[in-house]
Amino acid sequence: MDLERLSQLATLDLTSLIPNENSVKYKIVIPFLQSFGHEHIDLEHAAQGSRIDINIGNKIVVETKALNQHLDNHVQQLSDYCGREWPVLAILTNGKSFRIYSPQWRRQPTFRDKIIYTFDITELTSTQLQERLEKVLGRDNYDTEAFYDHISQREKELLETGKNIDALRAEKSGNVTQLRSEIANLKEQVRELNNKIAQKEQTVAEIESQEVPEIDSLISESFFPRVITVSETQSPRPTEPFRRPEMGVRAIFPRGCTVDGVHYESASYAISGLISAGKIRKEDIPTSSYNAHLWLRQNNSRFGFKYERDVS
Repeated sequence: MDLERLSQLATLDLTSLIPNENSVKYKIVIPFLQSFGHEHIDLEHAAQGSRIDINIGNKIVVETKALNQHLDNHVQQLSDYCGREWPVLAILTNGKSFRIYSPQWRRQPTFRDKIIYTFDITELTSTQLQERLEKVLGRDNYDTEAFYDHISQREKELLETGKNIDALRAEKSGNVTQLRSEIANLKEQVRELNNKIAQKEQTVAEIESQEVPEIDSLISESFFPRVITVSETQSPRPTEPFRRPEMGVRAIFPRGCTVDGVHYESASYAISGLISAGKIRKEDIPTSSYNAHLWLRQNNSRFGFKYERDVS
């Protein structure tokens, strides 16, 4: 194998060539075959009314095309020739791309499926590719049974690799199918949960909108202090400073007050509210007559509550 010539082909400036079939044949294909020891090359070989560009002992045939030709358009022509002459290897190339077929590969139904190598001219510097091509194209193997053995081994390698690829693709497809099924199940569970949440929220709204007659009965029966929070008042009275009444006019003080943010209609109700809240005890309240507002103002620091009398 002439590695130097292969390297020169890999780095060949294709733009410097005349892009016709003869240029490809003499500048690229013949030097390529000579790199593997083939010096006796039969050009324009004719057989049974057809013609092939290169024939090497009816074992290797080559069909060359111009640089700008797409190889897919010429596979059938090569297939027809191989169907008549039955070579061991068939090469189709436009100088840039190479395809090597094994026409006698019985495991593949069509000629297009019988391809065993495909590569670009720039890849000819690859040591691995060089070694593989030497096995199926090398002149030394061509004269022995090793030529056939290497082609057969390559066919088996492709079949085995194809099975592994199919298995990996099937595994990937199975994993995707399984995950999609799990995603669908999760989406269904989410949908059901959302429905349950909506039902619960509706139930909460219904409960919150309902009156509880038992509460009103308990308040009425036990004379439970009725308190009104600031938020419940529709129009709070404006806060104005207390004005001392004019001389001879009796001062009227407001009865209500606010304790810890809760408004009470009277100071007595506020004290009852503090007792119910556990902030003071009944024992803390004088047993004799007393002024409730005065008691709240004097004891708010002692018991830790905030007291503010309504402003008249």
